Amino acid sequence: MTKTGPQKIPGASQAYFYGNGRYSGSSMEVNCGVVHTTEGMSLPSYNGGAMAPTVTGVPNMKDRTIRWYQHYDVDESARALANKLGGVETNTANAFQIELVGTCDDKYAKTWAGKRAGVDYIHWPTAPEWALAEVAWLVRWLNQHHGIPLTCVKDWLAYGKDSRRPGVTPASYGASPARMSMSAWRSFKGWCGHQHVPENDHGDPGSMNFARVIAIAKGQQAQPPKEDDMPTPYDLWAYKGRGEKRDAYAYLRTTEAKVNTLTTQVAALTATVNKLAQLAGSDIDTDRVVAAVEKAIADALTDQA
Repeated sequence: MTKTGPQKIPGASQAYFYGNGRYSGSSMEVNCGVVHTTEGMSLPSYNGGAMAPTVTGVPNMKDRTIRWYQHYDVDESARALANKLGGVETNTANAFQIELVGTCDDKYAKTWAGKRAGVDYIHWPTAPEWALAEVAWLVRWLNQHHGIPLTCVKDWLAYGKDSRRPGVTPASYGASPARMSMSAWRSFKGWCGHQHVPENDHGDPGSMNFARVIAIAKGQQAQPPKEDDMPTPYDLWAYKGRGEKRDAYAYLRTTEAKVNTLTTQVAALTATVNKLAQLAGSDIDTDRVVAAVEKAIADALTDQA
């Protein structure tokens, strides 16, 4: 089958690409997406590609961005879904698969191993708006270039304990009400979670608000952050746009050196102007000349910034 459209995600790292090695997949034409969570805080090894999704999103909590690591071409089957003998195909059923680094387990909604949700990691059912917007960027790109519909399943069950069997099974695990039938999966297009795919028993990504992701992907404006989640002045200045950051500290060090140099030059020029005024007589407006020199230097500093 011929792969159509761009196969590499713009800006995604190819450092852990498995599509040209032992675990390369089959060609297909994606028409649906499956969302997983890693239940960890760093990029998994995936056993060298044996269990890899199409792409992994690693949140940068400081910069409020997601770094994408691509493991397979867009139109190439990945390996993050279980696929039993007989029944239906899963990985090869035109499914684009995203792993989101973080957790969907509500017991980690606030803290996890001494770390804080929203500060050190993402609890995806309560993910901040910026994180959902980052996922929406990829969802929109896949819609524009590969036609995956901007729709998703309705029910995203919480990754909580089943009240009927306390302490035994997460409610979104196993044969949950959210799990698709084989026939429903065969005709499915749009976005779902691992918890929805037949022949699988995992319950991720829990009650992630994927409807909000779809809304942002369709063009609804992302909500401004809450006051306690506002970026610092450094964050606001350093962020120029997706995939482009400024090294603010290096810039400030360079600018400080320029300011010091220009301050010295201003002082020297001021002394020179004053001396020239004395030589030329009293008709020269020394203050206007000095102000003009200082303005020219300030303009030059602005241009260099």
